[in-house]
Amino acid sequence: MQERYIRDMYIGGAFNTTFSLGERNIRMNDKDIREKLQETLQVECEQLEKDLHWQEERLETLTSSFLSAQFACSRNLISHYMSEFQQKGLVIKTNTRPVYFFWRKSLENRFGVILKAELYETLEDLKNILEKKQQHAFHNLIGANDSLSYVVEQCKAAISYPEHGLPILLQGPTGTGKSLIAQLMYQYGVEMEILSKDSRFMTMNCSEYANNPEMLMTNLFGYKKGSYTGAEKDTQGLLALADGGILFMDEVHGLKPECQEKIFLFMDKGIYHMVGDNDTWYVSNARLIFATTEQPDEVLLKTLLRRIPLIVKVPSLAERPLQEKRELLQFLIQEEEKHIQRKISMSDLVFRTLERHTFTGNIGELKNVIRASVAKAFLRNQKDMDDVSLHIYDLSSDLLESTGKDVTLYDYDDRAMIHSEDMFLSIHKDSRLYNFNAYLIHKFHTLHAYEKDLNAYLDSCCLKLEQYIDSLFTEHTYHSPKLDMINHLLTNIMNIVIHKYDLEKFSNNEISMIVHFLNDYMQSLSSINQLKIQNRKEAEELQNRIHNEYTNEYNVIGDIWQLISDALSFTPGPFGYLDLFLFFRYFNREMVASPIPAVIIAHGYAIASGIAEVANQLLKQRIFDAIDMPIESDFNDTVKKLGEYIKGKENYNEVIVMVDMGSLEAIHQKMEGMKRMDIGIINNVTTKLALDIGSMILEEMPIQEILKQASHRNQYRYEFVKNRKKQDAILAVCETGIGTAEKISKLMEDSLPKTVSIAMIPYDYDSLVKSGTTSLVFEKYNVLFTVGTKDPKIFDVPFISLEEMIEQKSVEKTNSVFESIMRPDQIETFNENMIKNFSMDNLLSYLTILDSDKIIDSVEKIIKTIQKELHMKLSSSVILGLYIHISCLIERLIINKNVTKFEHLETFEKTQTEFIRIVKKAFHDVEQHYNVKIPVSEIGYIYECIFQRDSVKEVDESVNELWDSIE
Repeated sequence: MQERYIRDMYIGGAFNTTFSLGERNIRMNDKDIREKLQETLQVECEQLEKDLHWQEERLETLTSSFLSAQFACSRNLISHYMSEFQQKGLVIKTNTRPVYFFWRKSLENRFGVILKAELYETLEDLKNILEKKQQHAFHNLIGANDSLSYVVEQCKAAISYPEHGLPILLQGPTGTGKSLIAQLMYQYGVEMEILSKDSRFMTMNCSEYANNPEMLMTNLFGYKKGSYTGAEKDTQGLLALADGGILFMDEVHGLKPECQEKIFLFMDKGIYHMVGDNDTWYVSNARLIFATTEQPDEVLLKTLLRRIPLIVKVPSLAERPLQEKRELLQFLIQEEEKHIQRKISMSDLVFRTLERHTFTGNIGELKNVIRASVAKAFLRNQKDMDDVSLHIYDLSSDLLESTGKDVTLYDYDDRAMIHSEDMFLSIHKDSRLYNFNAYLIHKFHTLHAYEKDLNAYLDSCCLKLEQYIDSLFTEHTYHSPKLDMINHLLTNIMNIVIHKYDLEKFSNNEISMIVHFLNDYMQSLSSINQLKIQNRKEAEELQNRIHNEYTNEYNVIGDIWQLISDALSFTPGPFGYLDLFLFFRYFNREMVASPIPAVIIAHGYAIASGIAEVANQLLKQRIFDAIDMPIESDFNDTVKKLGEYIKGKENYNEVIVMVDMGSLEAIHQKMEGMKRMDIGIINNVTTKLALDIGSMILEEMPIQEILKQASHRNQYRYEFVKNRKKQDAILAVCETGIGTAEKISKLMEDSLPKTVSIAMIPYDYDSLVKSGTTSLVFEKYNVLFTVGTKDPKIFDVPFISLEEMIEQKSVEKTNSVFESIMRPDQIETFNENMIKNFSMDNLLSYLTILDSDKIIDSVEKIIKTIQKELHMKLSSSVILGLYIHISCLIERLIINKNVTKFEHLETFEKTQTEFIRIVKKAFHDVEQHYNVKIPVSEIGYIYECIFQRDSVKEVDESVNELWDSIE
């Protein structure tokens, strides 16, 4: 019976264990079997070959007979579970002999299809559904699964996004295939039934309208009869013609800014006016595709770019891998064969010259070069009905001149001819990684035959790995967003692993090697899975040997693959582990093993992992593994996990187990007979205990001595610290004096619910600014926030202005403060009281002794005069602040309680004579009416209200001179 290998991953202290389910001592319960069945089906379906060439041996793992043997239970029980899964819509099956079971979600994700049925009569019926969905418009696009994979994914997203897709911009040099990609987007939309078969694909070359916005509008929006000379009938524009389809706007950089602006409204709302009809709104559901050869941010308005959520770079031919260039050569030659109705062959020298030449015009130029060369050869051989042969002299002189200095071309023959269908028989897309791993299996057979050392085998494999890495960088010279994504992901994963295992940092070059390997691995999954099927026994045996002999390295690699698999949704299989292990060996990343393995077992999320991680970091070596047990797990679960861990320590004679709670004697009894190994167990694990034991392990002390000393040195201690709770308080402040602060404080106090104990304290503004949180009030009270006319800027203490209260903009701030000390109904009462108490009329009548109606009229005139004289429009928040400030100011003038102090008063008088004149003019009527005089110090505070807050909006150019004088 084949063995099933299972890996369990734990945060912080991962461990891997390999074991045969057929040899397990602990019987699996129903829950275990269900979970493992699901896991098996998911993994197997995720790895099914996309070419659908499934052999019976390949599908054996999806049968009830295999699964029953795998999990040591009856076929009837497996069938019972499968019926449950099928009723829940989780599994689909075939009505064949044998019956095959597929995990629905994994199969749908693997093949990009939604499977509606639960039962398929034959395997072919299922494969036909899967194959039909795979053959979409992009299927035959060269590079769709490699250098253009990101482009294709974004294009599909643009078409599929509800309800009418997303605008997309294709950016790339001329001749890279942007127009073809746009057409394939349309075909994809039709095939996926996103677009109607009757919809249209319309093209607009924007460069034709570069200097003619009127022509752009008539062609884009259409025009009504009589709208201009020559408009003899109503004519629909491209937006109407492309309704429900696609409008492709090529060379969009050719549009001048005023032309670009014409399409903003349609992009925002999907509506437009026809030329000559500004009364009627027309609607179009056309999807927009833009294309440009320029850098978008250099030629397009930022306001246009903001409306295009998807900007995709189409790589040049030089940036694409050599394999794709060869495929393009083959495709273009075959297209010419159809055109001239003759077979075409080319010499080896011509083939190598074309694949190495850099075509600045990209695919378009390559196509023209091939067509011109074929025409020349056809003319020479037109009387001969045999093949048309391309030789080096059929290429253009310019091309030959540019490649003439490449001495490596001298190795190729102009007489050896290649037919188009034979060009790539020896270059299978997955051959590079497939051949590398096939070599690993071949060498493993040699290792078995001659009983050679595993280290010698691995050294030989590393030499082959170096050749594989060279080929990776030779053929993958292009740059793609997909590689950027993998690089970003892998860098983060490596940082996690470095932190967890205290490893030396990986170089950028090492990261780059693994990034290219991962990209190649994902592209080669089909062939690698086929290799695994053909060599399943050898692959798993090799993986098992490396696991046992290089446990620490294997654990690290297991963590890396787990994180990669979680992020990219694929399972690596044995070759993935082996390949990544060889990369580590190639980088000389050997890990020092702990003299005595030690494991921490604790209940709760990441408790054991956290202790292990901290201890390993402080000890600067990985000593501890960790097993995190769920709170609800029972004693037998703990024993089971520990047993699996110990089975993975084949090369050790002793192990230390640290637990948080439970019966140590019972654990010891359960573990007897598991393995002939000395096991030391200690309870009440803490970080301090782990550090103590870890230090003694590094000193290579005997295990019994370690346990004895650790139990003596770790005793419980306690201290009692008495703290008193401070009363919550709110401070009210005003820069012009304590009087206004007291009135604000009283209003706030009236707004608080009677049952809430919060102290309202009026406080001197200047004192608070000077002392900050060292003020005595902070010793006695827990200050929730300050409220008033000006922010004292106290660190970590929120400020709420009177303007915010009046405009009801303070609700979010106060709610966030009060939610921890008030009930929801109390907060609601407070907010209702605030609306009533802090209305403008009520606030002014409360803060001043004057008639609120009259004072509001007076203040309104003052503010209007100031704005007019300053040529400024003040924001609403500053105007509200001025209403409060000036109202209180007028009261102070009347009762002769003026503010006489103002910082830098003399400088202010000298530099702001014009502002002082304006304010005096604004206050003229008030001074006459109340027989008062406004002092310069009060004018200074008005100046601060206006200019020391970000509130001024420009009205005309004269404001710039005013700002200059202020600065």
